[in-house]
Amino acid sequence: MNTISHCQLIGTGTAGLCFVIALVNKVKQAQGPKKLKYQALLDSLIAIEGNHQSGGVLDSYQINANTDADEIVSCLLDETPFSDLRDYYLQQPEAHQPLITLPKVGKLMLKPITNIITSLLGDNLLLDTKVTHVEISKNECKSYGSNNQLLARSQKMVLCCGGREDLLKDLLPWRQKTVFTGPFLQMKDASLLPHQQGSILIVGSSHSSFSAAWRLLNDPVLSSYAKGREIIMLQRNPLVKLRCTPEFAHQNQLPFDAIDDVCPVNGLVYRNAGLRKDAKALYLQIKKGTEKRVRLEPMAAISDAKYLLDDAALVVQCTGFRANLPKISLNGVTQKVRQRSNFGELSDIKSGRSIPNLFGFGLGIQIIPEGDYRGEKSFNGSSDGVLPYPNAVAPVIIDQLIHD
Repeated sequence: MNTISHCQLIGTGTAGLCFVIALVNKVKQAQGPKKLKYQALLDSLIAIEGNHQSGGVLDSYQINANTDADEIVSCLLDETPFSDLRDYYLQQPEAHQPLITLPKVGKLMLKPITNIITSLLGDNLLLDTKVTHVEISKNECKSYGSNNQLLARSQKMVLCCGGREDLLKDLLPWRQKTVFTGPFLQMKDASLLPHQQGSILIVGSSHSSFSAAWRLLNDPVLSSYAKGREIIMLQRNPLVKLRCTPEFAHQNQLPFDAIDDVCPVNGLVYRNAGLRKDAKALYLQIKKGTEKRVRLEPMAAISDAKYLLDDAALVVQCTGFRANLPKISLNGVTQKVRQRSNFGELSDIKSGRSIPNLFGFGLGIQIIPEGDYRGEKSFNGSSDGVLPYPNAVAPVIIDQLIHD
C-alpha cells in the first residue's frame, strides 16, 4: 500500500463510531477553509476493524443504560447522515422511559449507526483486519497485521481499540472461579458459572460493580444462580459517590464538598464520578437496609479478604480496564504508552514525551475533557461513553489532526 492517507482510525467500536460522528459534525458546523479540511479528513479516513463488523460490544451488555434514553442521541445533528435515524429513535416509546436497555439501544440506534458509517466509509473501512503493530516515524504512521503485512500508511493515527481486563495478581490463587466485568455483564447462560456452594464476591464498588450486583438480583438469567447465596461487595474506596442534586445529598446524608464536588455546568453533585440509574438505586437500597441480599464489606486491600475469597463460589472482578493497544514503536524503539492523556495525545511512560502524530481514546485511556463535560473539579477518573466521546473527547483530537 503506497498511498499515504491523512489519518488511520484503528478500531470502530463505540469510541471509533463516536469519532466518525464527531467528524461528520465538524464538517456540518464549520465554515470556510476549516470545513474543507474536515471534509478532506473524512474523505480520506482509513478505518481498520479487527472484527467482522463495526459497533463493538456495548449492545451486548445485559443491563440498562446509565444515561437518559433521549440524551444518547444528543450528538446526532440536523442535516447529517444520522438525523433521520435520530428522529426515528426519538419517536420510539422506549426513548421516553426512565430506563432503556443497552440491547434496545443497540437495536434502535447503534446498529443503524454502524450501517450508516459502514456505507459512509465504503472501501476505506477494512473489516476482519487485526492491527498487531504500529510503527511511528517523524512523518508517517504504519499499521501492520498479524503476519507482519503492511495494512496502511498515514500522516496521523487515532487508536480506538477498546479495553481489556487483566487479572489482579492478588486474585491469582482464585483465578479458576473469577470472571471479569465485561463477560459477566454480557453473559446469557448461568450454566457457565461454577455451581459449588458459596457466596458471590464482587471485587470493587464502582458503577460496573453495582451493575453486576443488579444483574444477580434482577436478571432472570442470573437471579436463579444467586438465589440463596450471599452477595458481598468488597468496597476498597470508603466513599461511594452518587450523581444527585445537593438537596438529595443532604436528605440522604451523603457527604460532598460544595465547591470541588459540584459540577458548575448543571449543579449536580459528582456528575462524572457518581453512580447513576440502577446502580445508584441499588446502593441506596443497600444503605437504607431495604436490600438485604447484598452486603458492602469495607476492605483496605484484597489480601485482607482471603477468607471471603476462599468461601466464595464465584468472584467477579470489577476493577476497571486497560487500553487494548497494539504494539507501538517510535523510530524502531518500543513504546510503553501512558494510560492517561490530556487531549488525546499518547506518550511514552519512560521518556514522558508525546509520540508524534499518535492519538487515542476509549476504555483504558484516561481523559478528562474540558468544557461542559468536565464535571466536578474533584473528578480524576475517565470520561467514557456515548455522551463525552462524540461531544467532548473526539472533537478535540480532530482539531489536532487538521493542523499541519
